[in-house]
Amino acid sequence: MNKLTYIPLLLLFTIGSGCTKDNFDDTDFLNTGTAPTGEAVHFNITDDNSGLVTITPNSAGATAYDIYFGDATTEPVRVLPGQSTTHIYKEGTYPVKVIASGITGQKAETTKQLAVTFRAPESLTITANANLHDLTVSAAALYATGGYKVYFGDAANEVPVLIAEGAHVTHTYAKAGKYQVKVEALSGGAAITTATKEVTIYNALTLPMTFEQPDVSYAWGDFGGSLTTVIPNPYPGGINSSATVGKIIKTKDQTWAGNFISMSSPIDFTGNKKFRVKVYSWRPGLRILLQLERSGDNTFMENMEAVTTKANTWEELTFDFSGKITDNSKKLQNILFFLDNGTQGDGSQNYTVLFDDIVLTN
Repeated sequence: MNKLTYIPLLLLFTIGSGCTKDNFDDTDFLNTGTAPTGEAVHFNITDDNSGLVTITPNSAGATAYDIYFGDATTEPVRVLPGQSTTHIYKEGTYPVKVIASGITGQKAETTKQLAVTFRAPESLTITANANLHDLTVSAAALYATGGYKVYFGDAANEVPVLIAEGAHVTHTYAKAGKYQVKVEALSGGAAITTATKEVTIYNALTLPMTFEQPDVSYAWGDFGGSLTTVIPNPYPGGINSSATVGKIIKTKDQTWAGNFISMSSPIDFTGNKKFRVKVYSWRPGLRILLQLERSGDNTFMENMEAVTTKANTWEELTFDFSGKITDNSKKLQNILFFLDNGTQGDGSQNYTVLFDDIVLTN
């Protein structure tokens, strides 16, 4: 009788498997790696004169990039594959260097020239507001990241004043006259945009008011439908042969229509309290109200009324404030005129007056 011997299959597999050695510490493949290839770098330059540039490196086999910006920044910035970095440059050309590192530690280097050019500012506007000899100037423009140089035009070899966006500067002129204000909008680089604006500087408006001084502004304001202008004297003769006079027309807009002008400083009533005004009307019986107000605050006011007695000729009316004004405490500075206050005008000569030589006397 024969005996059969069975060897378990699992045991054979185990014995056979024991003949193979696994080694997970083998790093021989690192010795056969290569440096990154196809090095490239892309620049995206923001077109707003901010100097902001986005730098994106790219190459095959890189695991990291060190970017040297090429300006005064000495330390590189590390960027991972698929990522970017940003940097702010002044206008100019820069050698941007990128060192790509592979998984083996091998490196590849590339340098690309970055040219940053700023665009010229656009839509430059100048705002100039005068207060007698003081002029306040501001400017605005697109892409004026370098600010603005302001020239006031009253000196040879003038050194400009540099102001930032949203800022202003005030300059005092030595005398009245017309001046050319020049503003240069700076891009932050070489490009500059220039604009000019003519301004008129006036001397102080004081009494008596004659309408004859070219270096004084006789600009009247109107309200309620009144129309006031300064015109050549259409009817010289009699008590008034001056060249220039004021003219006020009351339209049919509002019954309280009138005009106003602000003196350069509060009126001094220390000695004189009566106003004399030469007027020319087309009918007798026209009521003319002269009102005095504090500038910017009409809670302080005084008024007096006078009535025309002649037609088609110049006459002098007197407005006596002696019983109403005792000192200068109310700081009355504005002069206003109303024609037939409370009555509807019609824009005709019946509601038109020429006036001249506003004098404060006693």
